[in-house]
Amino acid sequence: MLGRDKKTAATTGASSSQDYRNHTLIAPSATVRGDIEFSGGLHIQGTVEGNVSVGKDGGRLVIGESGVVKGEIQVAQVVINGRVEGDVHATENLELAEKASVEGNVYYRMIEMVMGARVNGKLVRLDDERRNLPAPDASKAAKSEPEGKAVAGKAAVDNS
Repeated sequence: MLGRDKKTAATTGASSSQDYRNHTLIAPSATVRGDIEFSGGLHIQGTVEGNVSVGKDGGRLVIGESGVVKGEIQVAQVVINGRVEGDVHATENLELAEKASVEGNVYYRMIEMVMGARVNGKLVRLDDERRNLPAPDASKAAKSEPEGKAVAGKAAVDNS
């Protein structure tokens, strides 16, 4: 029975995202200065002073409760329960846990935000196609209404 479990774990684990042979841990007592590019999994419990990005093979970033990143994050799958000082770009999904604190803009496709998480910046949803709609122009709207008549719930005012 043990042999079968090992065999099953070896064949399924190699293709799953939970392949722990390719995970990196930055311990709570560690400070890394410089940019990091990784593949697989990266778990930050210490401090990173630099940008964090994922390589072409993909990966998942987890920032633990004691973790701090001072820089920009560009990773497809991100879980934050620590502090980030910089923009976060999560092209697949982003989870902001209870103790998450982000000082910067957050770009995401799917987001899960638990009560207690904080973001001091803009939340920007990434769509397949960007919609650049023009801002409403008050002067055009005023010109299109006939003078001296009420239009759909609006009363025209004549100041003469």
